[in-house]
Amino acid sequence: MNIVNESPSSFPDVSEEPSPRERVFRADLNQKLRAPLNAIIGFAELLSMRSSGSATKDADVQHILKAARDLLGIITQELGEGGPDRFEASPAVVVTPLCDVLYIEDDPVNFTLVERILEFRPALKLMHARSGEEGLELAQAHQPKLVLLDLNLPDMHGSEVLRQLQREPATANVPVVVLSADATPSQIERLLTAGARNYLTKPFDIDPFLTVVDEMVA
Repeated sequence: MNIVNESPSSFPDVSEEPSPRERVFRADLNQKLRAPLNAIIGFAELLSMRSSGSATKDADVQHILKAARDLLGIITQELGEGGPDRFEASPAVVVTPLCDVLYIEDDPVNFTLVERILEFRPALKLMHARSGEEGLELAQAHQPKLVLLDLNLPDMHGSEVLRQLQREPATANVPVVVLSADATPSQIERLLTAGARNYLTKPFDIDPFLTVVDEMVA
């Protein structure tokens, strides 16, 4: 019987660095998988806080939370903490009324989640900007007490929005809190160094989020 000895070099190198195209694909996949899970976790936590006292319903909510967090853990293990955010085309500017908190976020589900959470602070008026440009215009016009900033905006990266907010005298002192699924330490450090007052990674816990909001608008 002949035994064939394969040298290690004859097998594919699984430790090989991914190509730029593969990195872009993985980052895009990471973003698309995380977004709905972040929303599920957020709304489930909101339901838990507003529990009716039914043991069955509470158990169902906890099962949903555990399943979503377990799946998020698998995504993190396979794809990392979340890659750089990207942008596409710009939507039209929408006129919005006065507010205390401006949330610059293009995803309506994420906005709705924060809107529901801030119902625990009924005195605060929330404004929605769907793009970086719209956010800059509304911040200039209304000078809110707090800006909540997503990074994955359709027209510009959130870091550019932060830079422009700090450049303008009318908005330079408005505190900015970043809300992003990108939990990479270098990204967090970069945004905090650039002037963000805080950086909360999605999915964020509701109580700490409300604590940050309270501190910023006090």
